[in-house]
Amino acid sequence: MEDFLIGVYRFLKANRFVFWIILMLTLGSLTWGALGINLEENMTKLFPDDERVQKLSYIFQHSTFSERIVVMVSVKDSTASVAPDSLVAFAESVATAMEDSLMQYGASITRKIDDDKILDVLALTLEHLPVFFTDEDYKILDSITQPAVSREVIQQQYRQLISPSGLALKKIIVSDLMGFSYLVLKKLQQLQYDENFEIYDSHILTKDHRHLIFFIQSGYSANETGKNTEFVESLQDIATKYSAGNENLLVSYFGAASVAVGNASQLKKDTFLTLSLMVVLLAVFITAFFRDIRVLPLILIPVVFGGLFALFCIYLIKASISILAIAAGSVILGIAVNYALHFLVHQRNHQNREDVIRDIARPMTLGSLTTVLAFFSLQFTNASMLKDIGLFAGFSLIGAAICSLIFLPHLTPEIRYRETRLERLPFFKNTPAGIWTILILMVTPIFFYFATDVRFNSDMSKLNFMDAETRQAQHRIETINPASLHTFYLSCEGNSMEEALRKNDRITPIINRLKRTGVIRNTHSLSDFLLSDSLQQQRIRQWKEFWNEERKQNFYAAVKDEGRKLKFSDQVLSNIDTIIGHDYSVMDTASFQKLRATFFSDNIIQKDDKITIVSLVNAMPEERTAIQAAISGTPADLSDRQMITNLFIEFVHNDFNFIVAFTSILVFVILLISSGRIEITIVTFLPMLITWIWVLGIMALLGIEFNIVNIMISTFIFGLGDDYSIFVMDGLQQKYRTGKETLQSVRTSIFLSVVTTISGLGVLILAEHPALRSVAAIAIIGIVCVFVMSQTIEPFLYKLLITNRTQKGLQPITARGLIVTTITYSVFVFGSFFLTIIGIVLKTIPFWKTYPRFIYHGMIRFFTRTILLVAFNLKKKIINESADVFKRPGILIVNHSSFLDILLTTSLNPRVILLTNKWVWNSPVFGGVVRLADYYPVMEGAEDSVSKLKTRVDEGYSVVVFPEGTRSATGKIGRFHKGAFFMAEKLQLPVYPVLIHGAAESIPKSTMYVNDGNLTVKILPAIECNDESFGQSYSERTKSISRYFKQEFAKLADEERNPQSIRYRLINAYRYKGPVLEWYLRIKLMLEGHYRIFNDLVPVKASVLDLGCGYGFLCYTLGFLSAQRVITGVDYDAEKIAVAANGYSKPGQLQFYHADVTRFDFEAYDTIIITDVLHYLKPEQQWHLLLKCLQSLNPGGQIIIRDGDADLKYRHKGTRLTELFSVKFLKFNKSVNELNYISGKALTEFAGKHGCKMQIIDQGKLTSNVIFVISK
Repeated sequence: MEDFLIGVYRFLKANRFVFWIILMLTLGSLTWGALGINLEENMTKLFPDDERVQKLSYIFQHSTFSERIVVMVSVKDSTASVAPDSLVAFAESVATAMEDSLMQYGASITRKIDDDKILDVLALTLEHLPVFFTDEDYKILDSITQPAVSREVIQQQYRQLISPSGLALKKIIVSDLMGFSYLVLKKLQQLQYDENFEIYDSHILTKDHRHLIFFIQSGYSANETGKNTEFVESLQDIATKYSAGNENLLVSYFGAASVAVGNASQLKKDTFLTLSLMVVLLAVFITAFFRDIRVLPLILIPVVFGGLFALFCIYLIKASISILAIAAGSVILGIAVNYALHFLVHQRNHQNREDVIRDIARPMTLGSLTTVLAFFSLQFTNASMLKDIGLFAGFSLIGAAICSLIFLPHLTPEIRYRETRLERLPFFKNTPAGIWTILILMVTPIFFYFATDVRFNSDMSKLNFMDAETRQAQHRIETINPASLHTFYLSCEGNSMEEALRKNDRITPIINRLKRTGVIRNTHSLSDFLLSDSLQQQRIRQWKEFWNEERKQNFYAAVKDEGRKLKFSDQVLSNIDTIIGHDYSVMDTASFQKLRATFFSDNIIQKDDKITIVSLVNAMPEERTAIQAAISGTPADLSDRQMITNLFIEFVHNDFNFIVAFTSILVFVILLISSGRIEITIVTFLPMLITWIWVLGIMALLGIEFNIVNIMISTFIFGLGDDYSIFVMDGLQQKYRTGKETLQSVRTSIFLSVVTTISGLGVLILAEHPALRSVAAIAIIGIVCVFVMSQTIEPFLYKLLITNRTQKGLQPITARGLIVTTITYSVFVFGSFFLTIIGIVLKTIPFWKTYPRFIYHGMIRFFTRTILLVAFNLKKKIINESADVFKRPGILIVNHSSFLDILLTTSLNPRVILLTNKWVWNSPVFGGVVRLADYYPVMEGAEDSVSKLKTRVDEGYSVVVFPEGTRSATGKIGRFHKGAFFMAEKLQLPVYPVLIHGAAESIPKSTMYVNDGNLTVKILPAIECNDESFGQSYSERTKSISRYFKQEFAKLADEERNPQSIRYRLINAYRYKGPVLEWYLRIKLMLEGHYRIFNDLVPVKASVLDLGCGYGFLCYTLGFLSAQRVITGVDYDAEKIAVAANGYSKPGQLQFYHADVTRFDFEAYDTIIITDVLHYLKPEQQWHLLLKCLQSLNPGGQIIIRDGDADLKYRHKGTRLTELFSVKFLKFNKSVNELNYISGKALTEFAGKHGCKMQIIDQGKLTSNVIFVISK
């Protein structure tokens, strides 16, 4: 990737005109696509793509109930009283003013009950009277038909007729003397207002006459805030004017449109304030840091490019996007700012732009890839808007990364490095102290405990901004009409009006029953007035059945008798006959539409050949379950705003959990693939995980809740954490891999990113809008946590696992080794406690003697062998295990360099006694085992131990002694003490030398980590006590046996030291230096046979020059196998030389140089190695180099050449193919010339020409690679 980007940079730098053409064409194309995209303002895009949610959102979107604004005229002083007539008059003047002012916005005002409409509808009901009669009405009608009651009804009608209001009611009374239509009128009145109100002079007043309300129907949807702004402003002007002009009365209003406009207005104010402040802060800080004002626009270039790129890609994919998605996704563009900052800071510190690209290409592309895929995973969510956000954010970051790596290098000016005061702080110079990391790790479990308590705020109304006046208006409405707070919507849907009405007919009895039982307090439904044809016909039949002949005759007789007494004309009395005996039919279309338009236009939604009938039901919120249970099995759907919110939250919660889990796994897998090591992956990923725990824990402790707005920021925080962690890890690995210091640049760019991000989002804390404030809180917490974790946890763990150990010459910790170490020591600890308990039990056996003691020692042997088996990364080998060592007691002298020595010696035979030091004797873990096994504390002196040990020797036990007295820190055998040989002399026991090789490398002194290694135990022949060849006194024997022991150990070390035995050491030298490099080494070792041939050819003591040493694999191998080889490695690739020279285990006699082999200044060498180099040179360069090598050889020296033999035509194709992959595709090797393979015959002639011997070693099968050894 780096080479490709650098190649592009060089091409565009050399062709500036082409660069500007490409840039202009790219920007033009992106702008064309961005301008062509269709921006959608549909708020329902926010809702999940679920049938239930879509049905609910359809009702709220098309129903006009939510667009109604309630205007309330109230008495200001709670102690004062105002005459109802004054309230009505004032309200009329207010309504008139609003009507005059608001008509231009298409608003309609319902200021009072329209009596004329009531009368018109009453006449209509007489034409279809039976249709409106329910079973409850027939009970009343049955009472009216009783003679006494019917006479009373006529008398009441008569008194009403002669009253002052009778003139207005004359027509109704004459048409319907018995008042049958009054039953319908009463139900109509109940639709207009509920029980908390009453009608006064056709106006709706509260019963205490302190509030009068009327309604305004906005001409625009509540979501059209742009159009509603002027409308609400005009409404506010009128309310303010009239409230100020009357000392007793106050005008207020409340509705969805007014709340939406208030939200939009406050958002604009807050946005202007915060953006202005952010721009000022960023301008001041960035300019002060870079001391170059030209940097400011450069930071925004990737952001703008990324936004255009995203819109262009979406235009090609789907041609439309939600404007809300762009607004939310724009927050994510804050990550794009980081890309520019990373580039500019690195350029400031490293003026060469190619070096900058090489430094940031990998972490930027990797960070971009993980974040982009995380955003693209939003395509698996249920909400269209979340999918749009994912697309916009993902493509934006792709575009920003492309711009930062390809175009930005050509646009940035030269930025001089001048250290700022900020960079002089210790934080930028050194990794924060480990104490901070320890504190973080200690606090994290506390935050983890509270993290589950963080809540999601399901009340979306709390995200609305309402000024004081709007809140007071809402409070007044809630006070006078609390039932309105809990409105449920019952909806029935059909493909035709008749189908919808029939479904609605089915739920009417259920609603009535719930109303009678008190579950429902009030309803607004058309179910008593607009019925299906089938139900109308049923009610007409019921009417006819009710008025049988007997009932009619009795009723007529009583009514006409009383009517004549009151002087009613026969015409008026005959109207009763007409009403009862009329041949009724179902309501015609004209009557249906008139009734619908007058009272029920809000209850019917007709769109796209789909009819939805909506009934409003007032009930307490806790009755939701009872209502839902009652209508289950019916075609009706129950909904309310809380229900849609609950469904929405359910989906958001599920989507959020899925996204968190999916993106975490996705990022983890990508990090694992890119790093190739589970350890690096965990160290990189852990700060993100801990950040998330801290964010949730702090939110829970501070009572900060998630909501639909700030939950989006969590993806942004995750993206930043991803970006920061990857850049920090890249800086750490650059230092470890090549020694190049880039971490300070990384820290600086990350700090700038934190400042810019907090400036952009943190200033929202000053906003008054609750949604914006909620964003600021979680943004500040999240960004600070991300920053702290990436700067503390990651470097600390990296040092703990790798660099702290490698600086001491120890191999870095691996996951495999850590698992082995944990299991090994766990078995050791639990086994020690178990053996202690068993030993105590065995001690209770009376006369603790030989056999129980032998059983206990046998258990110790089994235990130590088990531990050695559990440490499966240690390969064990015992030489001369069958020797007659334990057939008779003796003194075992063992070299001591590791904790493993104790395990190895006790595992040889159960009949051994160890001499231990004070620390082992008093150990809280295995001290009990040591004491119960009768091991002897050596601190009491050898003289005192002879008599006590004799008892055990007589029982057949041998004594294990470490004559060095302490563990060797270097693995070299130290001076022997005389104690072991003194005891051998006094007890007349043979000495058994036992050599342990490899323990010092497997578990070195001062560390507990179990390294990969090879353990060899060699038992030498017994040295009898009467063998005077080693001396006569124990002092003489100490010196001579020590010399003999060390000689034999050196022989064993030489036997065990071979290319295969240093495999672990060599791999560890290149571990954590890149996944490709480590696997390249493993494969190389396999193909090269661990360089056994080269090791055999190169003398153990020699000066060696390796031309084309690459990463230094061969140099390290030769150096590890002999400290007497002085090796110089040379390579054309500076990156490879940097890696080779920066190895923690590099032998001191090994040096590396970056140079062209044809220009390198040669010294005198015993061996010159040229592997896979000659074919990169021109023919004349090849022979010149060989001659130069020959002239630089010491007498008896040799040149070892390994290259493709052009004479081997068939196999040579395989060699060319492998080089093609190595140079062109994998980029392992660099070449400036065409490949020129040398001829084996020509090499032989060259050797003969210069009086040298030629040896050809050909072990190839698939390639023409051959080893040529030219000896001088």
